[in-house]
Amino acid sequence: MGQITGKVDIRFDGKKIPTENQAKLNVGGNKRNGEMHGDDNYFTKESQIPMLEFTVLETKDFDAIELSDIEGITVFFEADTGQKYMMRKSYTVEPVEFTGNGKAPMKMSGQRPEKV
Repeated sequence: MGQITGKVDIRFDGKKIPTENQAKLNVGGNKRNGEMHGDDNYFTKESQIPMLEFTVLETKDFDAIELSDIEGITVFFEADTGQKYMMRKSYTVEPVEFTGNGKAPMKMSGQRPEKV
């Protein structure tokens, strides 16, 4: 029986961040938009930036300002099935909200992730 991903860890410059077990990594690249012309199918390309989405746990060390101001760090995405990706020159895409419910959504981008 094979294992599927059930847990992902996020690290900032090697330091594990307290997050929910789930995260979403869009590695970026080309989005292809299909078009029909007569009986033929064509496509155009549109570049998309990498995007990492996850939820930070609002522990006693949680700092929404510090997380919102992140620029230029290396982020690691590590799945419990062994896949590891590294995204250099990462930054927070939009301000992080202190929700008061223990969970703060966060979005980051950076250079195209590398498999490590």
